[in-house]
Amino acid sequence: MICGVAYDEDVDAARDVIATAVSTCDTVHQDDKPIQIVALEFAESSINFEVTWWTGSKPVEVRQSRDQVVATVKRALDDAGIKIPFPYNPRHSAKIRQARPLS
Repeated sequence: MICGVAYDEDVDAARDVIATAVSTCDTVHQDDKPIQIVALEFAESSINFEVTWWTGSKPVEVRQSRDQVVATVKRALDDAGIKIPFPYNPRHSAKIRQARPLS
């Protein structure tokens, strides 16, 4: 899973919040299997972390775990006041001129 945080956020604090959140999920297998949070890249509007964990091998287990982890991480970042930015797409609009009749 990729999780982005705003550039003005503390990277170490964000990593700790994400790690704690993932570790609370009952779909995450932790018996000698690490949760990994790696600062992946400087993206357009965020510093992106790659978050990996172990879970069941059935497709339904993978989907359920991803759902639980994403929701739990989102709530934890919100509770910690850490911003998850959204891409900014500036839009420019040209003035539309009224058509004039041909003479």
